[in-house]
Amino acid sequence: MSDVGWAELGMLLTSVGFGVLSAIVPVANAEAYVVASQMARTAAPVWIALGIGTGQTIGKVILFYGVRRGREFPLVRHRRAVARHQSVGPVRARLRRLLTALLALVGRRRWGLPITFVAAVVGVPPLYAVALLAGATKMPLRYFAPVVFLGRVLRFLLVAYGIGGLHLHHG
Repeated sequence: MSDVGWAELGMLLTSVGFGVLSAIVPVANAEAYVVASQMARTAAPVWIALGIGTGQTIGKVILFYGVRRGREFPLVRHRRAVARHQSVGPVRARLRRLLTALLALVGRRRWGLPITFVAAVVGVPPLYAVALLAGATKMPLRYFAPVVFLGRVLRFLLVAYGIGGLHLHHG
């Protein structure tokens, strides 16, 4: 840690903050942030990946926890009760069946964490959706958060070193 200066610490904290923002607001693109940081050579790839990965994990945990606790809000319970008594069209019915199937897979002990890890690294299915679905299941937060963190750090290391490698050879 003695090799880390104030600039690196500032970049790490900035990366954490941008990671939280990008986890909750999808138009704030974390990959673009990583690419820009590597093209500008503002910080080492490991610091950027750790910062963005930490921030993304915090943001996804907020989404996860928001769904888990949000089910208890009176407005949410009321809207669910009203929705149960309304008829829906064929597209909405199909969407509900698909969502129910995904929810069942993410909620299963055998598939939930692998799906979460793949979403965190590859982005398919979108981690945003997986975080929301996982929050609606019985998946423990103590399993969800480390899997998201490892997957996101791996993803951002791959992006950072990929861009860094291109930058070194063509810059």
